[in-house]
Amino acid sequence: MKINKILVFAIAIVFLVSINFAVAVDENATHAVSEVDDNAVELQDAPQNSVADDSEDMISQDTSNDPEPVQTIKMGKVTKRYNGAIEYQATFYDANGNPLKNTEVYFEVDDSTDYSAVTDSNGVALLTILINNGNHKIAAFCTDPVGINYDNIKVFDVLRGNKNINMYYEGGNTYKVRVFDDNGQPAKAGKKVTFAIGKKVAYRYTDKNGYAQIKIHSTPGIYEIGAKYQNFIVKNYLTVKQVIKPLTSFKDRAIKSKIKFKVKLLGKNNKNKVIKVKFNKKTYKAKTNKKGIAKFYLKTPKKVGVYKVITSYKKTKVTSVYSKYYA
Repeated sequence: MKINKILVFAIAIVFLVSINFAVAVDENATHAVSEVDDNAVELQDAPQNSVADDSEDMISQDTSNDPEPVQTIKMGKVTKRYNGAIEYQATFYDANGNPLKNTEVYFEVDDSTDYSAVTDSNGVALLTILINNGNHKIAAFCTDPVGINYDNIKVFDVLRGNKNINMYYEGGNTYKVRVFDDNGQPAKAGKKVTFAIGKKVAYRYTDKNGYAQIKIHSTPGIYEIGAKYQNFIVKNYLTVKQVIKPLTSFKDRAIKSKIKFKVKLLGKNNKNKVIKVKFNKKTYKAKTNKKGIAKFYLKTPKKVGVYKVITSYKKTKVTSVYSKYYA
């Protein structure tokens, strides 16, 4: 592990320096003793309490004004939660207490997995990792200056219950999330939740059980859908399927005064729905029967040519083509 290797290296350097210093002191002491001759003046007996008095003075010295050691790493908190991932923030400082800018630093999670990151202009480094819910230990480490700090975090989903949605247009589906507070309990009523469907943004509020939801009215297509509470975000995919299915292919081009055109409306609750058809500059309307089918009798155009048949239901539409080859 990166952190353990660097710590062992630092300890080894300190150990070697200590040995060299001890050897140097021993050699100097030997030379000093050898220079003492027989004519050296004997020390007078020191007062019995002199040593004790000096010790008491040393012990009683006031250390309250001694400078506190600089903490080079300030552990932060989980700032964001994603689906299965978190973002953890820590701030790094140099030996003088200034932000450690644009420097590579390291993290270790649960004493097993190592990660690296680079601090920004404020000394802040972000660790983004995939992690399971539960209790975890994070260590942050820098090498210049050498420093290490630890934190214990509890990982849980602040936003839950979200899932991908596959639906028909106007199917009445909702996108729902449940919000939890910092203690992992359902949030109280009235908490603001931001929903985004594609580029559209809307706000909803939690109920007494912590749920917030939004009804989906998007036209057919594939969208990214998500919810945000404070700094916590979840994202999913929304697939809205087309409900209009033309049942007439216009293969029969016999000369008739009217063209029979049938349309089926897919999905649930498709009875008595108004369908519109625009053909040759005229608009036709019909309601679906109990099977969701609407029938139209379109007046045959007089001129030869290619004509669009535009079928619409609310904000969605489908275009078919009718070709007339002879008058």
